[in-house]
Amino acid sequence: MAGDDGRKRPRSVMATDSVWGLVRARAAKAGMSASEFLLSRALAPAEAMSEGGGLPPAAERRLAVDIRLLVLAEGMRFAQEGREGVWRRLVEEAEASVADDEREG
Repeated sequence: MAGDDGRKRPRSVMATDSVWGLVRARAAKAGMSASEFLLSRALAPAEAMSEGGGLPPAAERRLAVDIRLLVLAEGMRFAQEGREGVWRRLVEEAEASVADDEREG
């Protein structure tokens, strides 16, 4: 940054006691100070922040399976009710919404 002399200076952050306790606990688990933890999270690339959200691999897999199961079940329900066209439109709208989110970054 222009004019940055490399020295760290105190900054303030506002948080409730319970939220600050959670931040400190997560920082300790990561082997960092609260400041280091917050800065590392805030400055992490957007891709890293969106990949899994820090869940354990088993939980990520379970979440993926559960979501896919729900999508398949709903698709089958719409098909059984003869509303495949409605289902396709819903899927298209969801895809477009995700694409919009990705463009917004």
